[in-house]
Amino acid sequence: MKINIKGPIISNNDQWIYDWFGIEAVSPKKITDQIEKANREDLEVEINSGGGSVFDASEIYAALKDYPGKVTGKIVGIAASAASVIAMAADKLLMAPTGQIMIHNASVRTQGDHRVMDHTADFLRNTNQTIANAYRLKSGKEYDELLAMMDKETWLTPQQALDHKLIDEIMFEGQVSDFVASADPQTGMLPKEVIEKVRNEMKSYTSATNQVSNPIVTPKDEEEKEIMNLEQLQNDHPDLYKQILNNGIDQGVTSERNRMKAIDDLSLPGYEEIINAAKYDSGISAEAVAVEIVKANKQQGLNYLSGAKDDAQTLAAIEGTSNQNLETEEEKAKREAEEIANSINKRRGQAR
Repeated sequence: MKINIKGPIISNNDQWIYDWFGIEAVSPKKITDQIEKANREDLEVEINSGGGSVFDASEIYAALKDYPGKVTGKIVGIAASAASVIAMAADKLLMAPTGQIMIHNASVRTQGDHRVMDHTADFLRNTNQTIANAYRLKSGKEYDELLAMMDKETWLTPQQALDHKLIDEIMFEGQVSDFVASADPQTGMLPKEVIEKVRNEMKSYTSATNQVSNPIVTPKDEEEKEIMNLEQLQNDHPDLYKQILNNGIDQGVTSERNRMKAIDDLSLPGYEEIINAAKYDSGISAEAVAVEIVKANKQQGLNYLSGAKDDAQTLAAIEGTSNQNLETEEEKAKREAEEIANSINKRRGQAR
């Protein structure tokens, strides 16, 4: 199985940013995930990296060193700084005749008073010792010699690396090749300020795209933001604008179709005027229509009872008319009003 150590050595948390930009980089998790899939088969580790984070390189070194299968390393370009530490994990390390190895002291950017600087200096000395451990285990050299080479920032040709026993073999030995000397002292790592800016901008972008109703915010510069209105969205991102518009139309049509159907389910003889006004004029919901029908039903019942009372009073003036007839008429009116209300509630699935 082949594993590539190419581009800067970075942390797991920063890997997605490099991937998003399409920049080749390697983090511990990216390597350990591949190692887990290897299932003890032999590994071929191809290296072309200017280095990066020494602690993330240490994690990769440990994972390769601990791997139960055979690990063959090939320096096909450059193995500088932290990448040279990773190379030392190979059971057998080969180097292209055009490649180079660079070893140097650890470095860090810091600020503070003399106490901070003294503490940082001690920290860097210890880090150099741990880096030298990887070179010592591979070459068998003494610490003092390795630390002196690191102090000088030593660049090694394939033959020099072989002489120092930092590699086991020069690739294509015995073949005629044109040597190309080229090395970039930069690691290729994105500055931390760029990482943080991209991380913050992506958070803002994600938040904006998750809330379609809010204005879309796009990065303009560090000082100000440009608010994108619908016209700009249509001009700059016509496909996205069309998609949002079509989604809105589809949702609107579905919502109106459901409203009309719910109102039709409430249709009762005698309430056509309320139903038609709701469907075509007022645009109110089915729940609001039901309330209007109940109100109208209540008023009709009151009007009916009032008329029945007037008729009863007239009948009472006629000799021989029984009060029982008045009670029967009132009960009839209440019963009919109750039946209408029950009919409406049954249609709404809420029969009493």
